[in-house]
Amino acid sequence: MITFNKFLILSAWLIFFPLVSEARTASHLLILTYSTIQHEGDSTSNTLSSKSVTKTWLEAFHPEVADTINVPIQVSFVPFMGTNGLQSGQAINDVSINILGGYSAGTRAFEMGGLFNINRGAMRGVQLAGLFNQVGGNVDGVQLAGVFNSNLSHVKGVQLAGTANFTMGSVDGVQLAGVMNFSPKSVKGVQLAGTLNFTADEMEGTQISGLVNFAAKRIKGTQISPINYASKVHGFQLGVFNYADSMSGVPVGLISFVRSGYHTVELSYNEVLPLNIALRTGKREFYNILFAGMRPEISEDVTWAFGYGIGTSPRLGNRLYLNIEASSEQLNRGNVEALNLVNRLFIGVDFQASNKMGLFVGPTLNYRVYDTAYNGHPELFTFFAPQIHRERTHVEDLASQLWWGFRAGVRFF
Repeated sequence: MITFNKFLILSAWLIFFPLVSEARTASHLLILTYSTIQHEGDSTSNTLSSKSVTKTWLEAFHPEVADTINVPIQVSFVPFMGTNGLQSGQAINDVSINILGGYSAGTRAFEMGGLFNINRGAMRGVQLAGLFNQVGGNVDGVQLAGVFNSNLSHVKGVQLAGTANFTMGSVDGVQLAGVMNFSPKSVKGVQLAGTLNFTADEMEGTQISGLVNFAAKRIKGTQISPINYASKVHGFQLGVFNYADSMSGVPVGLISFVRSGYHTVELSYNEVLPLNIALRTGKREFYNILFAGMRPEISEDVTWAFGYGIGTSPRLGNRLYLNIEASSEQLNRGNVEALNLVNRLFIGVDFQASNKMGLFVGPTLNYRVYDTAYNGHPELFTFFAPQIHRERTHVEDLASQLWWGFRAGVRFF
């Protein structure tokens, strides 16, 4: 283990010391020029002048065209300890085999590193590394790394990494990472990650992640994740929470918010609870409903309910809309003690009286599922009692009831 640690320390020193030295030397490079000054009597004198050429640290990864050589095949143990020797940083290799790690000006066909591969310039073909691949130029082909792939320019092809894929340029292809894919430029293709997909520009294709998809600008395609965010969506979002500034497609999730979409606050009455408040958010094509209700009674244990639903509201006329909604609410007296679900299917009409207010009414088909072993359920109905059409006991301590009801109220936009 001690010997292996020494190899790692030596490899790191051989990698980063030449790079830092090269960047430092380049930033203080003196270009010597001779200028001939004409004097009287046709005499000349040579004057030595100098000027400073600055170079950023990242530019040390990019080779100058004039300082590179082409090598068909090279083998190295660590950078500068191989067949290319001290010219490793100037060599563009067709095939490169690096026992622990390698450093080159570029790759044109195949590169494999036991731990890492570092290319100052472009990589074309296939690049494999046990830990990471670092490329300063364009990538055209396949990168596979046990931990991460890092690129300072554009990627066209496939990136596969155990942890993360990071690129400073655009992506045209597939990024697959165990944790994160990151690009500050546009992405065209597919991003799949265990935790996060991120692009600060436009996305055309599909983002799938285990936690968050983020597209700062327009996405044309699909986002599938627990949390999806995009500025403009031309396509489809599927998740627990979806956000978009504007959307030409449909968001499907537990909660979806489209800033330019459909948002209402509703006050309503039904045969079970006389006072209900609900929030609708999404688009008229598909929206989510969060609601709660109560009976305004003076009692130690207030009868109340909370629930969730989904719905759609197609246009019927200039100011008239159809409402089709399915919801489920837990009805309680005091604390939540036992199962007492009232499930509803509502079909009604919504008349938009003004830009900020609408009136609605319609029948409901209600299906209650409750625990018969609990004796503390509240009375089911308030001012009138609809007829129970079917009441059944399904299994021990579980029964159901079916009846027709109605719902009516006002919505504020």
